[in-house]
Amino acid sequence: MAQRTMREIRAGEVPIDGGTAIQEDPDRPVFRGNGSYDYVCVSCGNVLAQAMDPEYMTRRVRLRCGRCRTVNVSADVPVTPARRPRPGAGER
Repeated sequence: MAQRTMREIRAGEVPIDGGTAIQEDPDRPVFRGNGSYDYVCVSCGNVLAQAMDPEYMTRRVRLRCGRCRTVNVSADVPVTPARRPRPGAGER
């Protein structure tokens, strides 16, 4: 199984509609699938997601490692989310 190293989130990089999955047992991955990649923690190399396809590991998926407590994101490139307009901003 091929491995992909996740990356650590940057300060202020919070997805609007995403959440963080917490790995409670460091010896068990948070997600298991039937794909071709294992996703490992950027800091300690612990397996966080096993046999997953990249289509399911988007920028909205964040995982906190149960071994070192690093919050990882699987996206290869950082994406700056578009700002939503404030309610009533264009109604004058």
